[in-house]
Amino acid sequence: MTRIEHIVIVGGGTSGWLAAAYLARNLGSDQPDGPRITLIESSEIETVGVGEATVPPVRTVIASLGLDEAEFMRATSATFKLGIRFDQWLGREAGGRPDSYYHVFGEAGRFGQQLQELMAPYWVIARDSIGKSFVDFSMIEGRICDAGRGPKKTDGFQFGGPMQYAYHFDAGLLVGLLKKVGCASGVEHLVGTVKNVRLAEDGSIAALDTEEHGELTADLYLDCTGFGAYIIEKAMGVGFDSLSDKIFCDRAIACQIPFTDPGQAIPPFTIATAQENGWIWDIPLSDRRGAGYVYSSRYTDDARAEEVLAGYLGEQASNVKMRRLKMRTGLRRQQWFKNCVSIGLSAGFLEPLESTGIHILDVSLRYLVDYFPPTEKMSLAAKQFNDAMNDSYVDIIDFIKLHYALSRRTDTDFWIDNQRDETLTDTLRDKLESWRYRVPGLLEFSANANIFGLAGHLQVLYGMDYLPDLADQEHRFRRWPEARQRSLELDSLARGGLAALPDHRALVDTAYSTGFRKAPARGS
Repeated sequence: MTRIEHIVIVGGGTSGWLAAAYLARNLGSDQPDGPRITLIESSEIETVGVGEATVPPVRTVIASLGLDEAEFMRATSATFKLGIRFDQWLGREAGGRPDSYYHVFGEAGRFGQQLQELMAPYWVIARDSIGKSFVDFSMIEGRICDAGRGPKKTDGFQFGGPMQYAYHFDAGLLVGLLKKVGCASGVEHLVGTVKNVRLAEDGSIAALDTEEHGELTADLYLDCTGFGAYIIEKAMGVGFDSLSDKIFCDRAIACQIPFTDPGQAIPPFTIATAQENGWIWDIPLSDRRGAGYVYSSRYTDDARAEEVLAGYLGEQASNVKMRRLKMRTGLRRQQWFKNCVSIGLSAGFLEPLESTGIHILDVSLRYLVDYFPPTEKMSLAAKQFNDAMNDSYVDIIDFIKLHYALSRRTDTDFWIDNQRDETLTDTLRDKLESWRYRVPGLLEFSANANIFGLAGHLQVLYGMDYLPDLADQEHRFRRWPEARQRSLELDSLARGGLAALPDHRALVDTAYSTGFRKAPARGS
């Protein structure tokens, strides 16, 4: 069989350079028999460094690039992330309870069965008498977040620790680091413009014509040209399915807010605050905050959006530059077509509510490496890749929409329409109907690259007061003493964590100054 010898990536940015670095490292491009990788990007396109939030699998990606964790953090102004705090999503009809809840990463794999069979049903049945949120009853991470602690000790190992975590970082700075890794791993970097895509009779790419470098040919092409999708859509005609009837937000106003105090406390979580026609992200980096208002152009305009963000920022709004961003919500069902794979924004985009942008990019690159074929098996690999990516999108779409569907806000049509049955996917509608009378099960979330799982769904469902009616099922739940004892054990673990874990700012400072230890090799 004939192996793929040359890959051309069109477009830089986070998608292009992460693809280049990841493929070079994982396909052996620095070895004699590895595929050659060329990346061509325009000098005119700027990466927006608004502050990016991620999910835990990103640690594996960064480690796979051969980077030291501290090196990565210093280069990208990164901080640690334990989860997201959602403010004002439920609405004023919150039954007197605080309209705020956490979605923390936790340890769903280790404690999933315990959450399903023990903690969740007993919290639902006895919530009023327990007097704790679901997160505080069944996990410790919420209390670690409240106290502003980091996820591991200052003398801990890199890329690991007692708690699941991800990062906040500057996406613009990340591109520079990825470019350095990619070029060191054998990637050929060209600055130039693709002016024409020549297609073969079967619809595949025959060659790219560039203004500066003439003709480029390859066995496989990656379209990393962003929302424009200039290769796979404009040239090859592969369609894009809009999700604007389900996921309404299609605009953002973003800005950077410098810290006035270099030693300012850094929350170890993202804050997502609901607003009249969308929500505001607040992401803490080491030297500044990245903030932005994500909203729907169907329900408001840019000028009003800037007013909303300025109101959130208060006095700091007068000293920041606001940048307007347009987003295209949806996905391409054929992300791999013929000899072209769309990666990143050219393949699809879902609003950044649960920090899935880098994750979807990561998943697509992992699948590309897993299915990487000889040229004769390109069509089979494309089918497997597309099936896997479509399945991954279904889970993420439903999870994002879940936050809106469960809201009780009625202050604007944006929130009212988000709750309408016809704006839900069929799969989410069925899930919600089923979860009216039962606790979700662990096996429901075990397929594909689903990152949110049982723990994530329970936190959003119960944080938004969407509880099952278990009144006629209490005979099934006879382990209340065990559930109470486990919660007491978690209280003790939380106290121990608060005593042992450092302040988040102190942990970040340690990462920047001395770094962390390398984990011992397995078997040593």
